[in-house]
Amino acid sequence: MRRLLLPLLLLALSASAAEFKSFWLTEAVSGRTLGPLVNKPGNRFALDGRNWIVLQSRPGEINFADADTLAPEGPYDLVEQRMVDLGPASYVFTRIEDFVGDDPSADRSVVSQASRAPAEKGRHPWSQDIPERWVLGPIPTTNPGAYKEMAQPWSLERLELSPEIVAFVEPFRRVQYDWKLDRRSGNKEAIKMLRAGVAGEWKGLSAEAGLATGGKTSGTLVDDSLALSGLKLDGGKGLFLAAAYDYRFRIDGGWSASVGGYGAYERQSVDVSARGAWAEAKKPRDEPAVEKLEAEGVAPDAVMADYGFYSWSSDFTLSEARLGAAVSIRYDEWYWGLGATFRIDCLDSVSADVSVPVIDERQELDADRSQPVTLLFTGWYSPADNWVVEGHFAFGGETTLRLGAGFFF
Repeated sequence: MRRLLLPLLLLALSASAAEFKSFWLTEAVSGRTLGPLVNKPGNRFALDGRNWIVLQSRPGEINFADADTLAPEGPYDLVEQRMVDLGPASYVFTRIEDFVGDDPSADRSVVSQASRAPAEKGRHPWSQDIPERWVLGPIPTTNPGAYKEMAQPWSLERLELSPEIVAFVEPFRRVQYDWKLDRRSGNKEAIKMLRAGVAGEWKGLSAEAGLATGGKTSGTLVDDSLALSGLKLDGGKGLFLAAAYDYRFRIDGGWSASVGGYGAYERQSVDVSARGAWAEAKKPRDEPAVEKLEAEGVAPDAVMADYGFYSWSSDFTLSEARLGAAVSIRYDEWYWGLGATFRIDCLDSVSADVSVPVIDERQELDADRSQPVTLLFTGWYSPADNWVVEGHFAFGGETTLRLGAGFFF
């Protein structure tokens, strides 16, 4: 009979013990922690100079009472990171586990120090689930091997920024090209323009599109000479498209980095003008003079052409396509952030379908970007919920100032 009762008693005790929880209480300001405590009614513990009693409570809750005055505190939900008030101080349940042991009335609590875990912040931290909180280190154990630091597998924590749509304007944009005329080197001259458009971002994918106007050059594309001078561009207008993908990962706290690639296409209708020496017109034929020249074996058109210095202008299409790679680093806080991006054009094709008259021939105009590398600095600020203003400044392959405002989701 005793052999039968003993297993039943142990089973009943283990089932009763499983109903209890072990918990740790952390002072919300200092991080001073006491635990493990057990939520068995009648258990007593001392916390910051005051004595407390655990009272009977419903499942999932806990009640306390001041041991001296019997003033109740609670009920509180017995869940991790729940803040409770015990007397004049506030505490946090930093850890809750099933009670393991034979005697839930025994006091096994020790005083320790909790540490702050940084908040999980991205571009817009209010969309994250876990704020800054108190956490405990490993539970003390008598096993010497438990204190050895185990090697953790290295992995990247991917970070996705909030989707957004932004309208922007670029009051200043300057792209420098190396110009050539019939494969002869010209000058390094920049095209200046104004652009406006719309940009969007979603899950690492970004795209932008818009219109450009006011494209022109300040200096001449080739050095002036008697044959050709004042070769300039003006009246440029057209469109631009761009798309990119960035794989972004968290480094530490608000710091993150990304690697990716991009593609861009620009097309402008541009007016080109110059002044040079070439045959502009032919004089009316003087029949007696022509007959005399022909009798002497001289072609009359060779001497009758009217050569001089004349102005010339035309319009043509200047288009450019680029593919490149980018690396960036960012720091984001609650409502603002800063970033820097390094871009390099891996493939670049510039097409200018125009030929310039020089004396008795026409020479093709060609161009290439002077610099394939661009360094871009960005900043954002959220003045109100779901609204954002942004600013970009780039220099290198292009010098650009961009200002934008939009909405994020």
